[in-house]
Amino acid sequence: MQKNYKIGLYIRVSTEEQAENPEGSIKNQEERLKATVQFKNMDGTFGEIKEIFIDRAKSGKDMSRPGIQKLIEAIRSKEINFVMVSELSRLSRSIRDFSHLWDLMKENGCDFFSLRESFDTSTAAGEMVCFRLQI
Repeated sequence: MQKNYKIGLYIRVSTEEQAENPEGSIKNQEERLKATVQFKNMDGTFGEIKEIFIDRAKSGKDMSRPGIQKLIEAIRSKEINFVMVSELSRLSRSIRDFSHLWDLMKENGCDFFSLRESFDTSTAAGEMVCFRLQI
């Protein structure tokens, strides 16, 4: 199945120590996400990474992070239509904030994928999981 998504990768680390480590979590998250896109592209044209949004040494407790705000703008302007994260907690630690983000994504035709939790809203089953999360 060909999708040809415009993909935005979102990466976040909580501490300055993690942000400064050249072999640490930022690089690890980016490599895993890029490898997933590469794997998905083996079965056709899944999509292309358009932008990588990074918040260094930022808490996920709220949405006042420059990287997440740029991601939101890219969704609204339809520069991207697929958001990938290594795990849900990188995007948000608040179910309420995630629910608002998911509503924004749906309104703008943007799918979502999380490696750790295997959320993939490009499938009906994955969308159902995200819907159940909001309840």
